[in-house]
Amino acid sequence: MNRSLSMYADIILKNGIVITVDKHNSICEAIAIKNNKIVYIGDNYEVEKWHDNNTKVIDLNGRALLPGFIDSHMHLGMTGQNAAVIIDCNSNNVSTIKGIQEKIHQAALKTPKGSWIKATGYEQSKLAEGRHPTRDDLDEAAPDHPVQLTRCCLHMGVYNTLALKAGGITGPEMFSPGEVVIDENGRMTGLLKETACTYMWDKVIYTKEEYMRSFKAANDILLSYGITSMHDGSFYGEETIGLYQEACEKGLIKVRMYNLLYHAYGKTKTIEWINKFIATGIKGGLGNEAFRLGHVKILIDGSTSGPSCATTKPYSHNPHLKGIQLYTQEESDDIIIKAHNAGFNVSAHAVGDAAVNVILTSIERAMDQNPRPCRHRIEHCGIIDENLLKRIKKAGIVPVPNPGFFNENAEIYIKYYGDRVNYMFPLKSYIDNDIIAALGSDSPVINANPMIGIYGAMTRADKCSGMIAGAGQCIGIMDAIRMYTYNGAYASLEENIKGSLEPGKLADMVVLSENILETSTENIKSIKTDMTILDGKIVYER
Repeated sequence: MNRSLSMYADIILKNGIVITVDKHNSICEAIAIKNNKIVYIGDNYEVEKWHDNNTKVIDLNGRALLPGFIDSHMHLGMTGQNAAVIIDCNSNNVSTIKGIQEKIHQAALKTPKGSWIKATGYEQSKLAEGRHPTRDDLDEAAPDHPVQLTRCCLHMGVYNTLALKAGGITGPEMFSPGEVVIDENGRMTGLLKETACTYMWDKVIYTKEEYMRSFKAANDILLSYGITSMHDGSFYGEETIGLYQEACEKGLIKVRMYNLLYHAYGKTKTIEWINKFIATGIKGGLGNEAFRLGHVKILIDGSTSGPSCATTKPYSHNPHLKGIQLYTQEESDDIIIKAHNAGFNVSAHAVGDAAVNVILTSIERAMDQNPRPCRHRIEHCGIIDENLLKRIKKAGIVPVPNPGFFNENAEIYIKYYGDRVNYMFPLKSYIDNDIIAALGSDSPVINANPMIGIYGAMTRADKCSGMIAGAGQCIGIMDAIRMYTYNGAYASLEENIKGSLEPGKLADMVVLSENILETSTENIKSIKTDMTILDGKIVYER
């Protein structure tokens, strides 16, 4: 075969289980890369036609090669902050409030008085005391510093007395009922939920150096898991989107970013920011393969594990609780229809069925008023029913569920939601109804490792108790892989350039430590990433 040097491959990978995730779910042996594109995929014999003396050849030795994973809902900046800047109080590692106090106290000894101490990750049900920490607990640990301690879901957090003072929070009357928690004597416990919690976030100071260190840390974590693209669910709005772009340009962030337009400082900031974007005439999708502006996003309710998501019926463990709904139907309609008419695709964080109904109704009204090509989404889309399922299908919406949550929370989901777990993150129902769903970790809420999400999609089992929440919604390995690759590209309208291994697509791929198609289900969480290739370059090797 005669060809110029420019026609030979830069990298060949062969002797593997090449899982293409093409429309036929083809399994091949070898793949060839030139520059940043796939130029050949097929068998070991034919791939040799792309080989010359300058070609790097990698022997897969039977290991699996997949498209690079796409995490369709996570928080890169917050993941990096947790890894590089914030005190880790994850309840898997710190099992008591005393342990949290000791970590905060040690930080206080090294921090100038009056400066913020930032901690995160606790889950009250996993602490020995079985409760949230309080302002008094934090005051005892660091009486001379404002302290922020966010729960693992990031929808609520505990603030000490100096932090509450810094935020000007004087009582529950400042926010909606239930957002500022008080004790039996009417005194603030320090626990703030939803809007009250996010209100405090812009009071907590981070330096540019801390941001950049966080971005680099998150990037390295994602590449080590074979994640080559991510959809950023939120960060701190206009204050940091330019820092993201700068970090991408400097190579601190190599992972491809698709940024949902949402402001983590809360509802008012989000609406202001979205209106600014609409006023510019910019449309979603602006950017390139490395950094792109995406869907407009609002946040309608809380979390599954808090629990604070908005449900139509009370929680199973407490007949007085139905969660927190942050937008009325009218408020959601106003911003969603406006963004749709301006040419944006739209989305919402909507976990409980009441919240899902709100965003669905807004999208339906927007599409009725202005039918146009669109691909709207719903982040999490946690609890639905048959009626909501049919409406999602009819509207062509892409749900972005988080099956890795079952690994951490299946037991408490059964406690909180009862039989509703049978339609919680209902992956099997999505497949049966030809609904394209893309998976996200929601890191740092849980670990970003896609193996946890794939395992959760297949088993829905609690890692501690083994309890299974909604066994009828379990799916197979190939469907889970597709949701973590091709469907992620579809969710960002980029399926023509990535998400599967096909000639002409971007050379983003991951080599796993073994053949994921033949290992036992229980072993999936133990599979490692041996190599990550991004844009045709090896960016991680174990």
